[in-house]
Amino acid sequence: MLNICITFDYELFFGENNGTYEEILFHPTYELTEMLQKQEVSATFFADVCSVSQAKRYGQKQYVKDFEKQLLWLNRYGQDIQLHIHPHWLRSRFKENKWKFDQQSYRIHSFGFERSESESAYTVIMDGKSYLEELIRKQDDQYQCIAYRAGGFCIQPHSELVRTLYNAGIRIDSSVAPHLKSVSETNHYDFAANIPGTNWWIDSENEWNVNASAGKYKLYEVPIGTENNNILKFVAKRLFDKNSIKLSLEEKRGSYINETDSAGISRFFSVLKYLCGYHALSMDAYRAEYLYSQLKRFYKKHAGKEMVDEGYICLIGHPKLVTKEYIDNLKKLMGLLKGDEDFKVVNIFDVYQTIKKECKLC
Repeated sequence: MLNICITFDYELFFGENNGTYEEILFHPTYELTEMLQKQEVSATFFADVCSVSQAKRYGQKQYVKDFEKQLLWLNRYGQDIQLHIHPHWLRSRFKENKWKFDQQSYRIHSFGFERSESESAYTVIMDGKSYLEELIRKQDDQYQCIAYRAGGFCIQPHSELVRTLYNAGIRIDSSVAPHLKSVSETNHYDFAANIPGTNWWIDSENEWNVNASAGKYKLYEVPIGTENNNILKFVAKRLFDKNSIKLSLEEKRGSYINETDSAGISRFFSVLKYLCGYHALSMDAYRAEYLYSQLKRFYKKHAGKEMVDEGYICLIGHPKLVTKEYIDNLKKLMGLLKGDEDFKVVNIFDVYQTIKKECKLC
């Protein structure tokens, strides 16, 4: 059984935000969640809590009010909410009616890990976790914040971060996108090394890709699913059925910080990387049939090998990109997954409860 975690990074754009917060984030999230409810799907929303801290500092009371109202609504209707941190918010400024983002603080490592400091990675993580628990426990006293996704997948170097997350009460990480790599002035991650299986334990003493189940400070990794292409089928589809792979969405409601090193790669090698390399299984980018075929491809590679009984991977998406076509496409994907006995749709907290029971995770 391959368990598919439907996950969304609940956040604004980090370049330009074109429109109101309602148009960019809140309204699309409500529409997305209504579809999930009808499909009886509980997804995980990784909430970018640092945006709230900075909104409070600059008196953006309506954003804070709507953000918190929506998180409570998501919880009330069965969605899972976990911790997502884009720490560059905390050193950004709101000027001339727009956010001026500090790109040097995109990685949480820039805050350091000394607990004695008034602003450190530990305080950022603890403040974020406490914020979610204090807010949501107002209506759900059973709520637990136990999972983390790093902004921009930036967990490297991982040792101090893993120790800090563990001490803060986090038990699951979902930041690794196996086989992917990106280097820029803003952020970097390198997950190109071989990994021990579909899921593994990351600890503070070993390399990030070593299964360290005996470690003291350890997190269970539920990675973002990645897969490479069957090149012949992929090229044939691109030549004869161009609309069978990429999801065509409307013009984005914002822009991104430049996070890739693609500018330094020739077009030839860029195309070659696209054809032969791995890509994230993103609900933002691909049509339902293509995502489903890639999940089947992943399953066939791993079933009976790394996955002894069950494995867990995430599909990743962003409410800020949601359109009617996006929702229709995701609805179709849910139907395909539910109709296949090889797959089960779960959320991150479901994984935590299973691992806690089986491994006596504390």
